[in-house]
Amino acid sequence: MGGLLVVGAIAGVLVVRDEDPAARGDAIAYSCKERGNAWYAICVMETDGTDKRRVTARLTTSEPVWSPDSRRIAFTRNEDVGEFSTFTEDDVFVMGADGDDQQQLTPEEDGWMSGQPSWSPDGREIAFVRGESVATSVPSRFGDLHVMSEDGVDARLLVRGPLRDPSWSPDGREIVFTRGLNLASQDASMDLYVVGATGGTPRQLTRTPAGVFETAPAWSPDGSRIAFARWTNLTQFDGKATLHMIDRDGTNERLVLAHMHFASGPFKLAWSADGRTIAFETSPALECTAIHLVGVASGRVRPLTSCTKKRDSALAPSWQPARP
Repeated sequence: MGGLLVVGAIAGVLVVRDEDPAARGDAIAYSCKERGNAWYAICVMETDGTDKRRVTARLTTSEPVWSPDSRRIAFTRNEDVGEFSTFTEDDVFVMGADGDDQQQLTPEEDGWMSGQPSWSPDGREIAFVRGESVATSVPSRFGDLHVMSEDGVDARLLVRGPLRDPSWSPDGREIVFTRGLNLASQDASMDLYVVGATGGTPRQLTRTPAGVFETAPAWSPDGSRIAFARWTNLTQFDGKATLHMIDRDGTNERLVLAHMHFASGPFKLAWSADGRTIAFETSPALECTAIHLVGVASGRVRPLTSCTKKRDSALAPSWQPARP
């Protein structure tokens, strides 16, 4: 498989530029390091690596996701005074694609957090995770799955957790998410489930042994496949992580890419509108996270952001939907 060449735990990975053409005419939103601070802001960059712009500032913001019409970005505003360890009462916001007109959607409530938004394909609803605020070094929180209207009203509980990483299917019928098992023990694991967008009993897609975690599920644009990341509790030390793909019913798993990722699990994967490329998080160096693009068929990798120091890290890519 081409793309990433593992050259050792200290060196991380070597990325080889390939001949696959860069996607043009669309953009990727992602979490970028805020200048002069430990926390993240939200940036947007064209998928050929040009026109990088910061759309939030002086606020801890993360987990951007484009609306289906590309006019808005939903995101998580993080209440913190450090890096991850004191994230507490986060909330879901929405803004224009240029960062203007920021509006809070979930109500602030002592002891509770909301985050990880995902738009319905018609843009009328947003799925999100809501749970108790817990001081933790893990940036992506567990909670219950809720759905609300695009203006933040009529929120309803869909599935009890602990779960995270919701992603709405392109046909609007289902939501895939990650469910945790035995999270407080050495036998912890995480698997993928899907549930109907109107509720019901979740259906398990993957079954992993203890110590293996599957996260960051993302539907292909045609809704036939789900890409996801697999890692273990040693990944942040040995860097070993993989990207996989399964059919919608959980069958026909295949490896997309083995790469290096020195972090406690990825935030998000994102498909291009044509279904040919996936944006993902990887580690070009220790304590660094960058966003790279991998060809689904070829396995070839192209860097979108670079990282040589922790302050250059980037997370949580969201690929802009196809423009009319």
